[in-house]
Amino acid sequence: MPPRVNRVHGPLDRGAAAWYHELPPLTKGLLTVYLVTGLGAWARVMPLKYIYHDWGLVFKRVPEVWRLATNFTVAGFPSSPWLFRLIWLVIYGGSYETSKFAANTADGLMMLFVGLCTCMSFDLFSFVAGSFIPRVAVLSSSYHGSATVFQFVYLWSKQNSNALISLYGFININGRHLPVAFLALDLLMGGDIWSDIMGIFMGHMYWFLTEVYPMASGRTVVRTPIWLVRLCLRYGIGRVPIQAAALDNPNDVRFRAFQGRARRLAD
Repeated sequence: MPPRVNRVHGPLDRGAAAWYHELPPLTKGLLTVYLVTGLGAWARVMPLKYIYHDWGLVFKRVPEVWRLATNFTVAGFPSSPWLFRLIWLVIYGGSYETSKFAANTADGLMMLFVGLCTCMSFDLFSFVAGSFIPRVAVLSSSYHGSATVFQFVYLWSKQNSNALISLYGFININGRHLPVAFLALDLLMGGDIWSDIMGIFMGHMYWFLTEVYPMASGRTVVRTPIWLVRLCLRYGIGRVPIQAAALDNPNDVRFRAFQGRARRLAD
């Protein structure tokens, strides 16, 4: 009987799994979703007709309101621009999330929600204005996942404005110029620059509401709701500070100090 040979996992096997596991939660989640939707569409197994955004379907008699969120799950389809966006998400989105939301993933989810609301508001404006000025309708899009990636890129550039970046070893630029450089790259490659512009607008809105306006007025506009913090804590989504959750909430069994069966002293 031949000896049993155990398969030895090489460094690439362990490295890929470890690399994916060590990604911050929001970046890892978005990367997974964009890979699934992109490859699923390429293989023609993804039902995109139920995902894409269309205001006509949202405002019909039985509104398909889920499209306001599901269109953010698609960042494109297998191509060079699609691959570049996934790389940008991992490098710049992962870096920004690690430095900004390492202690509270719920704040990161709130950032994505603010971007979603900003994007849909601007898209609705484009849709309405397009009825009177047809050229404005080009700003509306069926998918906004690519804009979400660019939102991360813009926020990273604001946080690392003085960082020196080498683009493919040919051009050295400061971090503040990174969104413009990527927009120009998309323009040269024939990509969708309107998604880039939308992502810049989304990122700038969040940066203004959380950094500029509170510093100028002393008031906080964007607050992460307690229920979102509790939700992340309950399902183990990233990290959230325990003190930020309502520990005395009687409706959440995960926050009770004692969950065992009670016994009378006389028993």
